[in-house]
Amino acid sequence: MKKNQPRQLTRRQFTNFSISSFFGLMLSSASVVAAAPQVKQLVKRTFRGRHWLGTTFSQLQCSYLGLNYQETFRQICNLGIGRVRLCSYWNELEPSRNQFDFTKLDWLLDESDRCGIEVVLTVGMKAPRWPEFHFPDWLKAEQDTEDNSKPLDSHPAIADRTLQLVDRVVNHTRTARGLRYWQVENEPLTQLEITAGRFLSPEFVHQEVTLVRRLALPNQKILLTNAISLPSPLAEDDIAFQESLAVADAVGINVYTRVPDGDLGYLEPQEDYWKKLQDWQQALQQQGKEAWIAEAQAEPWEPNQLVAMDDIYYPSASPERMTELISMVRNLGYSPVLLWGSEYWHWHQKNGRSHWWQAIQSTIEA
Repeated sequence: MKKNQPRQLTRRQFTNFSISSFFGLMLSSASVVAAAPQVKQLVKRTFRGRHWLGTTFSQLQCSYLGLNYQETFRQICNLGIGRVRLCSYWNELEPSRNQFDFTKLDWLLDESDRCGIEVVLTVGMKAPRWPEFHFPDWLKAEQDTEDNSKPLDSHPAIADRTLQLVDRVVNHTRTARGLRYWQVENEPLTQLEITAGRFLSPEFVHQEVTLVRRLALPNQKILLTNAISLPSPLAEDDIAFQESLAVADAVGINVYTRVPDGDLGYLEPQEDYWKKLQDWQQALQQQGKEAWIAEAQAEPWEPNQLVAMDDIYYPSASPERMTELISMVRNLGYSPVLLWGSEYWHWHQKNGRSHWWQAIQSTIEA
């Protein structure tokens, strides 16, 4: 910047300045797969506006797909969604020790504000998209970030650096005008193959939640996300849900209806899967908590593929399955519903295939 040249503030920077001065479906399908139960007396809600429907956006996934993240995000925002979950990736934010770079995240927050979209921002060491634990290289060189024999936070240096990261991210971004929810970690209370079995302790997650609550603005809430196992929920799923229920304002469930079973085929939900989802929604409602679908499958999940791009149609996902899933979880009383796969829809659209894009537009307009 030239000397004496007036400083140009972004919309988010202007909001930061102002606040610091001030303080000093839509669809009627009844089932998503043949095994889904005929659940009686489902809670039905009227969803006003577009805030019941949203998506996750990952600049990392854009790099996997060879997409420009800014162009992709603008196109996704123009679809008319009401909420977006953004990802703060540790390796992107702190590429060198104590040297932070918020360039990408600031741009995404500013663009969300410009489009009038409410934001959920992930914070912590674990964020959506593989490999989920996005440690910077300098930390991986110093600490055993691959250890799956005990919680990663049992390594004092990893725990301390994570809390410092959370503090820095929340302080930097909390005045973004559209930011309404902090998602603390991603599926933090589960131990999954996709993360090479690495996991966190409930005690550490509670510590992170306490820190975020202390730093957050009064109008901002805490979201925790949980997995539900296929084909039937496991006891560990319920334990993780109860831990989340105890400390969060909102609990988001990640719902996938067809995933690979190694090379043996696909896993699909059984009746007890849907019954568990209904039980969890009722438990959240009874305690005055928000019941979210944090990830509703809207892109393929194929065996041994990070991103399934070779074909147009895959057994694991289709626009028709997506709309059926939306109908099912809405009838169970979940809102909002965040669709998983926005970058994938745009990739198809850019390559002359509009089947996903048109399905999303129809869903939003319905």
